[in-house]
Amino acid sequence: MRLPLIAASAALLLTACATPTTGVVPLADGINKVTRSTNAGVFYDAQQLKAEAVQEATDFCTKAGKQYRLVDITQRPPRALGGWPEAEVLFRCE
Repeated sequence: MRLPLIAASAALLLTACATPTTGVVPLADGINKVTRSTNAGVFYDAQQLKAEAVQEATDFCTKAGKQYRLVDITQRPPRALGGWPEAEVLFRCE
């Protein structure tokens, strides 16, 4: 009886740490943006968020047959009252 409860708790914990993405958002002058965030609060890995955002941007450019070029990268720590940590990548595909 305890095993199903443990399995359900583990599944809930993994879901709670999911990393949502905005996907690639086109901006002006050929610049694109990807934002990754997590609801893991203080238990997040800042480098992992940045790496995931850069990988998503790189994959986007590769699928278009172009090279990824970083324009800017920003990281935001968790904010009070429900703000999640974020990593934002601005990039071009050339």
